[in-house]
Amino acid sequence: MSKFKKWKISRRGFMRLSLTGPLVMSGWFAGCHGKTHPVRQAKANPFVKNGKPLLVSVEGSDVAKMLAAGLEALGGLKALVGNAQQVVIKPNFVFPQAYPVTSDPAMIFALADQVRAADAGGVDVFDAPGTYMIGNEQASFTFNDVIRDGQKRGIAVTCGDSGRRRDFVATRKAGWQAYEEILVHKKIYNAPVVINTPTLKRHHTSFLTAALKNHFGAVYGPQRWDAHVRGEGFKKMGEKAKTRPGLAFRDQAHFMQALAEFADAVRPELTVVDARTLLIKGGPTRWKGKLKEGVNRLIMGWDMVAIDTYCSRLMEQHDKSYTIDMITPYLEASARLGLGTFDLSRVEVVELKV
Repeated sequence: MSKFKKWKISRRGFMRLSLTGPLVMSGWFAGCHGKTHPVRQAKANPFVKNGKPLLVSVEGSDVAKMLAAGLEALGGLKALVGNAQQVVIKPNFVFPQAYPVTSDPAMIFALADQVRAADAGGVDVFDAPGTYMIGNEQASFTFNDVIRDGQKRGIAVTCGDSGRRRDFVATRKAGWQAYEEILVHKKIYNAPVVINTPTLKRHHTSFLTAALKNHFGAVYGPQRWDAHVRGEGFKKMGEKAKTRPGLAFRDQAHFMQALAEFADAVRPELTVVDARTLLIKGGPTRWKGKLKEGVNRLIMGWDMVAIDTYCSRLMEQHDKSYTIDMITPYLEASARLGLGTFDLSRVEVVELKV
């Protein structure tokens, strides 16, 4: 019997346990799931020009026109989703708050329309937020009305349960360091094509949410919370951290490596970052964050490391509390895993205004 079957624990119970024993929790994810699978077999990068990966940045005010222009500059979606390929769009519906905390439904549905126009076999919008602390995963879907709006448009919108173990596939890859196994939701793992659609915002542990960080929503809830708790540590617990053994534990390097490896387990075929409005200063919610409107950009391509590097430079322009040095550890880890390059001289960057 696996440890997950033996231990029956509620979500809030998991949170209580994780807040008192991150070192114990970290052992749950190594070789305790029985059968494992290879990582998701993603398609090779179809968006290349002059032997370099393409990165397209579109500036404008009409999101549908921006998407159309950007995708055309990439070479179109036909090569990726034609021949009736099924597509999963992975947004960021982490909290019941408006864009840019969560993905803008208008952008997501405009992208879905582009996918359908490229002769895809179907499109499903999917996320498994794992927001145990504030209620349940359904909250931000209900807040944004995306399920109902999707039904009106004939687009399936699925809210995953990030705590339901049977919905996840245990994947394994030689060389992973943070966890020997990474549990990926079946909806993502089995998708012929995955399009990653994060918003650009600050984050309290990863410092930035963009292409790479958005894959936490595809990973099993307890595993992602273990990474968060270990990365954030207990720095806010003040004097208690000095008196209780293990309470001051903090392993930022583990979190950064886990972030890169979670992205490696998913490897989407396309990323479209919505940077029309940025969440700066704090994040990933409005509780401490501030909005920077008027940036008006979509950034897209296959190379997630290049995209995060470009987005990081964009964030530096609008948030003086942020520097790219904050995310360099996971950019480097991601590059070592073959997820792209942070040297933008090796990327064909196309900037458009529509």
